[in-house]
Amino acid sequence: MLRRLSESVERFMAVQEASARRNFVEVCRRWAEIVGPETAELLRPLGHKRRDLYLGADDPVALQEMVFAAPEILSLVNAALGHEAFDKVRFDLLGGRVPLDALRAIPPRFSTPAEVRPEGLGGLVGKLDPNSPVGRCYAKYVAYFESGPGSGSGGRRKARRAKRG
Repeated sequence: MLRRLSESVERFMAVQEASARRNFVEVCRRWAEIVGPETAELLRPLGHKRRDLYLGADDPVALQEMVFAAPEILSLVNAALGHEAFDKVRFDLLGGRVPLDALRAIPPRFSTPAEVRPEGLGGLVGKLDPNSPVGRCYAKYVAYFESGPGSGSGGRRKARRAKRG
């Protein structure tokens, strides 16, 4: 089957781009190990675009100082990747952005509190109009606790409508 050269090159480039992204993620994960703990404290990876590596810092003075260390940082990162992936380092202030080497937080666990029957529940049964929305809601709320929470009988049910001919 013959294919256009542009289709084949496009597929090949997509594979290369995916590989480069995986490699960059690995660099971000091992950032302190690659550049050293002192440098990692001052500079954090922000991303990359083509062959430019974007790094950020909180302190403008530290950022200016790190400009002079750019060639060394570039060689360390390229050595970690195993090839010359980047040829330029660009610096910026973090300014509230989350650096890519930040540890992912463990998602919070949610728990449902135990359901406790309110005191005096049912005292308004018969006092509210059973045909009003509030009366119907209150009656279902009372029925929910009388049947016991978690029994499944107090849950929502879809009302079936009769077809009109």
